[in-house]
Amino acid sequence: MEFLKWDTEDVAKWVESIGFSKYKACFTENFITGKKLIHVNCNNLPKLGITDFRDMLVVSACVRVLLGITETPWNNSIADPRRDTVALFLEVKSRTGKWTNSLTYQQFLYYLEDPDYTPEPESEHDENEGDENEDDENEDDENKDDENKDDENKDDEDENEENQQ
Repeated sequence: MEFLKWDTEDVAKWVESIGFSKYKACFTENFITGKKLIHVNCNNLPKLGITDFRDMLVVSACVRVLLGITETPWNNSIADPRRDTVALFLEVKSRTGKWTNSLTYQQFLYYLEDPDYTPEPESEHDENEGDENEDDENEDDENKDDENKDDENKDDEDENEENQQ
């Protein structure tokens, strides 16, 4: 998935390599990077300035081949069809941010199973390894404090029972 790192010039070179050099400007002027290619389809190509229907079909097919995704089978059902997991992953990767930049395909597949999952960046995890031990020690201290409070409460309850009898 090297194309995710492409800038607008790399995308323009790719557009030229598939035989559509006349549309290079459409992609660069609209700031289409490798991450944004997932949004390039027949619905959005006219907004970029590509209006020839046959060219739209070929360009969108080439984008799907590059991204490794399948065409959505719209003729199978009136309900929204099941989406290709690679296409869903690329849609998430098209966004910017620390979480999406660190997200791998394997993590994404896990995320599909557990939507509350948030990956931890590996570099931060290694640097903060010592901090985790400190957190564990703090938790142990808190647990001991809770145990002492529980013991005190039990003693108070025992005294109250004795006084009532």
